[in-house]
Amino acid sequence: MLPLMQSEWERMWKRKKTMVSLILFAAIVVFDCFFLKMQMIGAFDNVNSVPLNAQNFSVFLLKEVSFILTLIIGPLIMIDSLNSENTSGQFRLVLIRPITFSRLYLAKWITLAIMLLIFTCLTFMIGEVAGHLGLPSVEHVTFLNPNRSYDPWEAFQYSLQSYGLFYLIILAELSVVSLICTMMPSSIISYFVWIGVMVGSLYLSDMMSFFLLSASTIFKLLAGSYNEYFYLPVLGCLGGGFLATMFIWNKKNWSK
Repeated sequence: MLPLMQSEWERMWKRKKTMVSLILFAAIVVFDCFFLKMQMIGAFDNVNSVPLNAQNFSVFLLKEVSFILTLIIGPLIMIDSLNSENTSGQFRLVLIRPITFSRLYLAKWITLAIMLLIFTCLTFMIGEVAGHLGLPSVEHVTFLNPNRSYDPWEAFQYSLQSYGLFYLIILAELSVVSLICTMMPSSIISYFVWIGVMVGSLYLSDMMSFFLLSASTIFKLLAGSYNEYFYLPVLGCLGGGFLATMFIWNKKNWSK
């Protein structure tokens, strides 16, 4: 399994889109750091906001860039790895070797999850460094719940928890996009179907709003003001999308 994952990892980095996406995303994150520092205000929504400081900067940086990662860069990397290789015939070359469909999909899913973890960690590290270098530290900070105060260590844990929840949403997205790529005939159609799923989920149920409004959902969840189920739909999309895709991969005729 490890050699297969290594092979997938190497193929992923051989695509120019991967490195270009990483550089472009890093540039966007740095730009948003300057943008936030100019504002000096972190907004949870249209009503609630707090002054920016070293302890809360990375959280609001996540809010600024989460949309870029969930809507543009993340799906493009996923679709390029899953759908483009199928339509270009690369899958058939790989499957000439004695590799099961399940192992190949699992290797792809894990390597994509690691890649998305790199993007998430990169945002967190840049946010923490920029916040502590460019903004004053405070002894206590509040987030969306004004009745809950955090010391610097607790604020750091809050930031880690925010990024962890965001990464969980990204993994759910990975499973759903994998399922879409398996059923759609081209990369372009897969991308627009994913956009439709994100937008349509808002009208389907408020529980599914985490795909398009990930930062807002996380703020409310950590403040105790999120009135919908969170873990059930997120884990349902993650596990359901993964298992459904695995089932289709085992049943699909890849020789066509």
